[in-house]
Order: sequence, then C-alpha cells, then structure tokens
Amino acid sequence: MGSTREALGRGALGALAIAAVFCSQPSPAQSDKTVIVTDAIIGEPPTLDPMITTADVVAAPSEHIFETLFTFDSRWKVRPLLAESMPKISAGGLAYAIPVRRGVVFHDGSKMTAEDVAASLRRWEAVATFGKDAAPHIERIDATDDHTVTIRLREPYTPLLSLLAIQVSAAVVVPKGYIKGDQLTKLVGTGPYSLAEHKADQYIKLVRFKGYVSRKEPA
Repeated sequence: MGSTREALGRGALGALAIAAVFCSQPSPAQSDKTVIVTDAIIGEPPTLDPMITTADVVAAPSEHIFETLFTFDSRWKVRPLLAESMPKISAGGLAYAIPVRRGVVFHDGSKMTAEDVAASLRRWEAVATFGKDAAPHIERIDATDDHTVTIRLREPYTPLLSLLAIQVSAAVVVPKGYIKGDQLTKLVGTGPYSLAEHKADQYIKLVRFKGYVSRKEPA
C-alpha cells in the first residue's frame, strides 16, 4: 500500500532538492550501506504542513513524512492506511466508526492513539481546504475508545472517505501534543521518512524512519 512512496518527489524540474537517506538491508557478508536518493521539485515549498495547502510542491516531500487514515489504491479506490480497516457506517450513513491501527509509532517515538487521530481530524476541519468543505456536514469527531474514532454527520456525505484519502490539503495524523490551536508546532508524522533538515531554497533532507511498518496489501 502507498504506491506514491515508491519514488521520492514527482520528477518535476526545479532547483530545490529532496534528499532521502536510508540504510540498506545488507546480507551477512555485507556491511551497512548508506544510500542517498536525490530528486528535484519546483521552487521552495511555502510550508511542509500538507494540511494547510493544496500545492503539489508541498505534497512532494510531505507525503513521505505524513500519512492519512485512508489512501487510494492503483485503481483509485479508497483503502485503509492508518485505519485498520474500512469504517463501519451506520444504517443511515450518519456515523463512521473508524478502527485505528495499533502499534503505529510517530517519528518522536510516541505511539499513535485514537486521541491523536481525532485531534488531527478536528484540525483538518478547521484549516484544510477539503476539511472546510466537509465541516458543515460534520457534527462531531470523537475518540470513542482507545482504538476507534467516530465521525458523526449532520446528513449523509458521500465524499467523506475520498477527502480523507487525498494527499493535498491532507487529513494527516500527527501527535495531539503538537497541535496548538490551528497551528502545528512540530513536523512529526508516521511516514517512512522523517524530516532531518530543511535549508530554504536549497534542500529538504529526509531520513528513513526505522520504526515504520508498511501495510502488506498490494498497492
């Protein structure tokens, strides 16, 4: 799952480099090797917070740092990513009970909880373009137990899951403690790479996150 992570960047011409650094998995006869993959994007991203912009220049690096509850597979069908499975939807379509994956770790070493997910989705409602589109239809978002987030709607809203899967204006999940009002105070996600360094107009350095566990389903 997560075919967008197979290649860094989007192959665009530009002056700003995205460098990903990771260690290969050597055979017993080999020593550890450090591999650096460099790609270029158009211009300097105005932010690396993918929730507050629809710009592709932001999504290119940030989609390797952050993840959403859902994603799209190779046929553009919505599939779970940080969600354990697809939600249980009430008969009237007004409640989405979303099971949250267990054992997912943020880049700072803390475990992802349903409270983190609920806080992230409430921020998405407030600051993201697609979140603001969805907000009038949403009554409330709660962590209903340690591993479930429930979204309650005012009326059925068919686009909801697709909006939660989009990678621009993205409903990314971050630690609750880094959300201050509408602001994100630290760029910490659950993705396969963590942010190591950002020099404006020069490069963005991402480092492989050793605690990352990908899903097993085909993309």
